[in-house]
Amino acid sequence: MTLTLIIAEKADAARRISYFLSDGNSKQKRAKGLSYIEYGEGDRTVVIPLSGHIIEIDFPKEMNDWKSVKLSTLVDSKILKNVKNRTAYNTLKHFAPDADKVIIATDYDREGELIGVEALDIILNEIKTLDKRPEILRAKFSALTGEEIRQAFSEPITVDYNLADSAEAREEIDLIWGAVLTRFFSLAAHRYGKNFLSIGRVQTPTLALIVKREKEIMDFKPEPYWRLLVTFFKKGAFQGEYEKGNLKEEAEAEKIFNEINGKNGVVVEFEKHLERIGKPSPFNTTDFLREASRIGVPPAKAMSIAEVLYTRGYISYPRTDNTVYQRSISLKSVLNKLVASEFSEDVKKVLSQEKIIPSRGRTEAMDHPPIYPVNTVKKGVLKGDYARVYELILRRFLATLYIAGEREIKEATVDVGGYNFKTRGVKVTKPGWLELYPYRRIDEFYHPDLEKNEEVKATEWNKIGEETKPPRRYDMASLLKTMEELSLGTKSTRHDIIGKLQDRGFIEGNPVRPTNLGMGLIDSVTKVKSKISEPEMTAELESEMDRIAGKEMKKGEVVSQSRSMLHSVLTDFENRENEIKDTIDGSLRRGETLGKCPFHENKNIILLKNRDFYTIKCEVDGCKINFNVPGRSLIQLLEDKCPVCSLPKIKVIRKGQSPDIRCINPRCEYNRTKDSFGECPSDGGSLVVRQSRFGKRFLGCSNYPDCKVTYALPQMGLLSVTGEKCPHCSAPLIIMTGKGRKWKFCPKIDCEYNGKKKRSEKNKKSTA
Repeated sequence: MTLTLIIAEKADAARRISYFLSDGNSKQKRAKGLSYIEYGEGDRTVVIPLSGHIIEIDFPKEMNDWKSVKLSTLVDSKILKNVKNRTAYNTLKHFAPDADKVIIATDYDREGELIGVEALDIILNEIKTLDKRPEILRAKFSALTGEEIRQAFSEPITVDYNLADSAEAREEIDLIWGAVLTRFFSLAAHRYGKNFLSIGRVQTPTLALIVKREKEIMDFKPEPYWRLLVTFFKKGAFQGEYEKGNLKEEAEAEKIFNEINGKNGVVVEFEKHLERIGKPSPFNTTDFLREASRIGVPPAKAMSIAEVLYTRGYISYPRTDNTVYQRSISLKSVLNKLVASEFSEDVKKVLSQEKIIPSRGRTEAMDHPPIYPVNTVKKGVLKGDYARVYELILRRFLATLYIAGEREIKEATVDVGGYNFKTRGVKVTKPGWLELYPYRRIDEFYHPDLEKNEEVKATEWNKIGEETKPPRRYDMASLLKTMEELSLGTKSTRHDIIGKLQDRGFIEGNPVRPTNLGMGLIDSVTKVKSKISEPEMTAELESEMDRIAGKEMKKGEVVSQSRSMLHSVLTDFENRENEIKDTIDGSLRRGETLGKCPFHENKNIILLKNRDFYTIKCEVDGCKINFNVPGRSLIQLLEDKCPVCSLPKIKVIRKGQSPDIRCINPRCEYNRTKDSFGECPSDGGSLVVRQSRFGKRFLGCSNYPDCKVTYALPQMGLLSVTGEKCPHCSAPLIIMTGKGRKWKFCPKIDCEYNGKKKRSEKNKKSTA
C-alpha cells in the first residue's frame, strides 16, 4: 500500500487532474481543517489544491514602523516566510509522513515551480526527523485535458529548483525595492494612510515611458504643411497625391496648384501585381493581450479570463512566449474536436485543405505551446467577455492554419500640368484566413487598369493645408508591445503592472495618459537622474534572474547585488529629498482643468484627485468654489448655473449608473430636493440619493446631520420614483431598472415587503 501526493496549483486544476487520473472516481474531502481530493483503494492518491502561494514573504514586524526605521536598514533587512494558506499547509503536513511519492503538478513556469517547491519544502520539513524520503517528481503539461494529463503523469520529469530560485529572487527583489521606494516617496510627500504612494521596481520605468510620451505631446509644436491632391475618374473615382509629398511652403503649393488646376492627367507609368497577405503568428501571451485589448477587453481582465478558460480545460496554458506549434500537437485532432462547436463551418473550411500548414512566429520555446483552444465549448456555456475571449483564441488558431490571403496592388504615376501624381489601389482577391478572423481588415481602394500615355479625366484639384500631429499616446496594445521590447516585466506580469498603475492613480484612460500624480513622481525621479526610471536597469535585473534559471548565477548573489544597487539609488534620493517633495506637491496642486471660474477672470476651476474623493476648487486660494465630491467618477463642468445658488453645475458619471447632474456645492438645496424619492419616515424630511466619499450611493434624509436615517442602494442601474410608501415600514418604494429587467423594492433591506415579493415571484415561477 502506497500513498502518492499530487500538488495542484488551484482547485479547478486539482479537480480535473484527479478526474482524469481516476477515470471519474475521485472524491472531494474536507475534515478538521483539511481539504483534498482522494482516489484509489490500497494504493491511494491524494490531490492537494493550493490556491496559489502557500507562503508569503515579508519583513520582520519591527520593520513596520515607517518613521523610526531607517530606509538603509530596511534595504538590508532579513526576509521572513509566513504561512499564507493555513488549510493547504495543514493538509500537506497531515499527509507528509505517509507519502511515498510526491508529484508537483503546478503550472509549469517560474511562479508555478516556486509554488510547488514551497509545498515540497513543507512536506520535507515535516518528515526531516523520519528515516524516509519520498520520491519527488514533476508533471509537465500545457492543457488540462485527459490526454495531456495522462501523458504528463506517465512521463514525469524532475523539479527545476533553479527555476524556482529565479522566481523567489524576483519576489524578494520586488518586496525590497517596492517597500523602500514606497516609504521614501510617501514620507517625502507626506502621503500617509490610504493616500500613500505605492511604487515598484517595474512600475516606475513603465510609468516613465507614459510620462515621456505625454511630455512629447505637450511640448509638440505643430508645423504647417500643404498637400496637393487630384481626383481622377475612369469607371470610378481614384485619387493621386503629389509625388514629393507634403510641402512646407504655401507659396510653392499655391504655385503648383495654379499650374495643375483644371487640367487632366496623362499616365506616365502603371503597374499591377499580386501581394500575399501573410497569416498571423500563433498567440503568445503578449500578442493575445494586445489583441484582446483591441476588442475592448483590458489586459488584466483578459488574462484573468484566460486563466479561467485554462483551468476549465478549454484552452492551453495562457502564459507563454512561444509562437510556434510543437510537432507533438496533433492539429487535426484539435480541429476535429472543434467541429462540434458553434464555429463548425469555419473549422470545416480549415479541415477541407489538402494539407494544413501552420504559420510560425519568431519565438520557438519548449516550455509551453502558443495559446490555442484544446476543447470545444457548447453554445451559451460562456457569456460576455468569456465568450468573446474564447472566440478570439479559437479564431486566431483557425487563422494560423488556413491559407494565406492575396491582394491586387495597382500603382500609377500620372502627369498633371508637368507635375507627377502617385495613385494606388488595393483589392483583396483572395481573403484566405481573413474570412475566419474578423478582427483584421484590409482597406480597399478602387483603381482602374491604365495604359502608358493614356489620358485620364481629372474631376477635382485640391490644395489642403494641415498641421503635423504629435505622437500618439500609448494604448494598451502598444504599451504591452513596448514593454516586451524593452524587457519591462515578463509575459506573466506586464498586465498586472499596467493594472497597478491604474489602481494607484498614476495613469488613466485608454489611450493611456499619466495623472498629475504620475507626472510629479517621474519628474522628481528624473531630477535626481535616478536609473530607476530607465528600462535598462530593470532589464538587467530580469536578465540576471534568467541566469539563475540557467544555472549561471545564484539567487543570493543576485539579491545581494540588487540590495547594493538600491543603496546607491536611495542615497541619491535622500540627498535631494526636499526637491522631490516640492516636485510632487507641485504636481498635485496643478490638477485637471475643468473650466473657467465665474468669479475670477482668467482663472480655472481645477479637479484634484485623491485616492477616494476629488476636490473641485478655483486656482485662487479663498475662492468660494472649493468642494469635495465623490471620487472614482468622471466629472464634467457644465455651462448651466444652479437655480438655487447660481454656482456652476457638474455632471458626475459613474460606471453602471446614469449621469447625475448636480450643483457643484454638495450641500446646496438643489441637490437635496432634485432627487427626492419620498418622505423620511423618521422626521418628514426628503429622502434623497447621496454619495459617500468613496463614491457609493445611498438614500439619506435631507435633514442630515440632524436626522441620520440612511438606506443602502444597489450601485448599478437606474432608480425611479414610485410615489408609493412601503406598507410595512413607510419607506418609499423604488423601481430599479438594470440588466434588461425592472423590479420594485423597499430600500430597507430586511423589510418584510422584500421577503414577500421574493416568495411571490418564486411561486409564480413554480406554477408557470
